[in-house]
Amino acid sequence: MNPNNTSSNNTTDALKDIQNRKAEVKGKLKESTNILKETTQDLFAPPVQATTRFGSVMNIMNQGLAIYDGVTMGMRVVRNLRRVFGRRR
Repeated sequence: MNPNNTSSNNTTDALKDIQNRKAEVKGKLKESTNILKETTQDLFAPPVQATTRFGSVMNIMNQGLAIYDGVTMGMRVVRNLRRVFGRRR
């Protein structure tokens, strides 16, 4: 038995294992990127046009709550920034 030949086979097997693992991780990364893109598109897509009066009222309420949520979150951020950096005098 040639000891150099054995280490060569082990190195080749290790490299193949690394290549297989790399391909597997790339596939998972691509899947996760696609899921992230779909989720982002769903979040920022405009609401579906309502066909009934009740749907219209719900869309208006949803928009109102989104505006309220945005304003309150903005006020919290400003308040915390003032607390961190202090007020200008």
